[in-house]
Amino acid sequence: MKQDSIKKYIILCVVFILASTLVYAKPKAGFGIIRGFSSEEMFLATLLRQHIINIAASLQIFDSVNPENLARQQQRYACYDEQCMLLFTREMGLSLFVIGKVSQTASGYRVHIAAYGLDIPYNGKEVCSYTATVKGTIMDKSDREASYIAEEIASQFMVLLCQRFQVPAYISHNTVVSDFTINGTFTCYTVEMLHDDFVSLKPMDNVTIVNNIVAGNGVYNDCMVLIDFKKEAEAIQQFYYGRKQEIVFNKAAWEDSCSLIAFTIPASATMPVVVPFFGYYANEDYEGLLLWIGNVVPYTGMQMWGLTHKPDTMKKHHEDISRHDRALYYFGWYMLFVGGMPSFVDSFSHSYLEQARYYKGKVSTMGDKKNEVYLSLLGGGSGMFYKGYRAWGYWYFHITNLCVYGLLYNYARPSEWDSANQRYRTHDANKSASYAFLSLLSVIKIVEIVHTLSVPYTISVVEQEDSRIEVLPVFAVNDYEKITGIACAMHF
Repeated sequence: MKQDSIKKYIILCVVFILASTLVYAKPKAGFGIIRGFSSEEMFLATLLRQHIINIAASLQIFDSVNPENLARQQQRYACYDEQCMLLFTREMGLSLFVIGKVSQTASGYRVHIAAYGLDIPYNGKEVCSYTATVKGTIMDKSDREASYIAEEIASQFMVLLCQRFQVPAYISHNTVVSDFTINGTFTCYTVEMLHDDFVSLKPMDNVTIVNNIVAGNGVYNDCMVLIDFKKEAEAIQQFYYGRKQEIVFNKAAWEDSCSLIAFTIPASATMPVVVPFFGYYANEDYEGLLLWIGNVVPYTGMQMWGLTHKPDTMKKHHEDISRHDRALYYFGWYMLFVGGMPSFVDSFSHSYLEQARYYKGKVSTMGDKKNEVYLSLLGGGSGMFYKGYRAWGYWYFHITNLCVYGLLYNYARPSEWDSANQRYRTHDANKSASYAFLSLLSVIKIVEIVHTLSVPYTISVVEQEDSRIEVLPVFAVNDYEKITGIACAMHF
């Protein structure tokens, strides 16, 4: 009975497609239903599908079948799985079809969207699969915010699709037969027919194509090249990233940069008190608090020790003053005026970026390249913290502090108390080592500035799953218990 229903559905699809019997040069695509079972899942799934269709139409690289007719046929015959879709999409003459599913989790939603290719070189295999999680509930958002979130997810899927999808373009008498303008160097393939209508691509030569004409003296006929859409993928990525920045960040202003500069010393000086209580704890950023304790508190201890054991006080007691004593004293002042700024930036930018991810109004002082350069130049890792990269931020934080301490240690001049002559003997600074640490610190600052400017802000609303292992500290507090530990997750 089910097979009869599928056959009827195939016949209806063929009849529907016969309304247009042109030979399509562009790949014909069908964007099927993205499934959801609860009302929340259906709401997000409907928004997702509509945005995917809109983005695909704006690219003008697909000939899309009528999405409403396709959805009605899918619903009529309950054809949602991969095998059923492959069965009738072949009869429809599609080159690509997309299906997906939205499922609710304890913390939000899990979105899975897959694209399958019907023609060469895929022959029914999966082109790409996109899986991501979204925290929170869509029902708490306004229609505008929900649409923005769905549009962002759809754009990321379309970026992945355009990066992976390839279509054949045939060469006849050194001319590429295609509606696309093709330029570049490609591998030319011939098609070998195998059993059961399966085909294999046999590589021949590399050919250079300029405006759909094969360059050179060779004659190429009855072969094909595979063209991709990576430029379109890059264009989508840049457009929607820039669009989100315009939506969630205020326009850059010199007043904000000047305020940041004026606030540097007070922020750094009050960091040991303000950051843990009014930053991490107030924003319920317990992971950030644990990272701060493990990475910053030891330097704060060095700061306190250096500022409370002053060389002038040691002189009053006729104690020897080592390089280490003077270096700790200098390092204490460095941490007081500048060294505490990275932690301050991390604690508050984390909450600002969280607000930007979910389109909760505009965020001030963020998205300004002047601030990125200033923070990268000023404090170790501040620029990376500013853009949401904690791992890189702490890496630069540690390496900068080590170089600063090395510089101060070799710059310091130790003093020894000469009890016989009742005076101090002061030794020279280690100038060669000081210059070496200063040069290394300069290189690190240049690398940090370039690195900070080259990476985007971590404002993506989704956490995309891929093949990696994550190890993160966990600190959770509720009315009944406190949980402290380490979470390990492998995504595959």
